[in-house]
Amino acid sequence: MEIQLNKTPESPEERKKLIGDIIKEEEELFAQSIGYIQRLMIERLINCGYKLSDMEINKGYEVIVSDKEKFVTSVDILLILEGKVVFAIKCTPASIDSWERFMIAFCRVVEPYQIPFAMVTDGKEGRVIDVLTGEVKETMDIPSKQEFLKVLPDIKFIPYSEERLPKERRILYAFDAIKCCPTCNI
Repeated sequence: MEIQLNKTPESPEERKKLIGDIIKEEEELFAQSIGYIQRLMIERLINCGYKLSDMEINKGYEVIVSDKEKFVTSVDILLILEGKVVFAIKCTPASIDSWERFMIAFCRVVEPYQIPFAMVTDGKEGRVIDVLTGEVKETMDIPSKQEFLKVLPDIKFIPYSEERLPKERRILYAFDAIKCCPTCNI
């Protein structure tokens, strides 16, 4: 796509269209980079002994915030062992620090229990989050499937506090609003 430089739009409609074209192009590039990071992480997981059947890719969850507000949120990769989601991975090409809080809220809200572990990664750097303790480690290391299966009986799958759940849903809703740019449909 070529956008003319040093051109004054002839109308507000033309200006709106030019801005919309720029935003759409940036979003397409962003989506392509997420797909690349996601492929890198899937390869890494396969090298750790996981099978594609242990993963769910881009799973959407409907989250009800109130009687009038609900939305669908998703994460890039879920690891499922013995019928439980044990690890959620968010792939992002920029600012992995800012997505840590999204992952904590996501892991507390979407299942009837807290998903115990999460990762935010740009494919090169990563943060692994122990959702139950809040501990964050700067690492790209994910336990192998065999290592995970050994500790799985000791992992607690507990629900998040009912009184704090509305706050986590709102946090997740705010992140969803950020990634849903209102100018996308221009």
